Amino acid sequence: MNHISLSEVANNTGITKSKIKYWANLLNLKIKKENRTLFLAKGSESILIAMAQSISCGLSPAIAAKEVISVHALPVMKVNKEGNTNQLTNRISSLEEAVMLLVEQNKSLAITVENQNKVIVANLQSQGKQLNQLKLALDPPQPTKIEVWQPPKVKEPKLSAIQRIWYEVINPAKLRAN
Repeated sequence: MNHISLSEVANNTGITKSKIKYWANLLNLKIKKENRTLFLAKGSESILIAMAQSISCGLSPAIAAKEVISVHALPVMKVNKEGNTNQLTNRISSLEEAVMLLVEQNKSLAITVENQNKVIVANLQSQGKQLNQLKLALDPPQPTKIEVWQPPKVKEPKLSAIQRIWYEVINPAKLRAN
């Protein structure tokens, strides 16, 4: 028998049936119903115990489920197929199921990694913006060159040689000052 009843799992792990159903849904564990009894694949107990430990550490059920799925291999419940007596065919079909399960896990892992990368890039961009703001706040202001007002330079008038000599010798500005 490759499956175990939900009540046995609850007795073995100490987890309530309602939590097992909820966590099985988050972990994508297949629940099979036969004659009003719910069954999980054998090996599901270890995954549910890992889930309980993750939640007891403070993780939310959704995040804990992603962590458990990324770390643990999910058990597969084999379905009895009537009419298949060939062992080789059974082995090939079980291998195909295992490969398909690995493909699904790789897809979910790739999505998880992609989402984590997006979060990291967003954090780096926000930190870069914060660093730029801090740099602007900490950098001293650049000094600006202040030009002192100077009166415009007066052009000397064009004087002839005689007029220049007269201005230099007599200096009429000094005469006016007295």
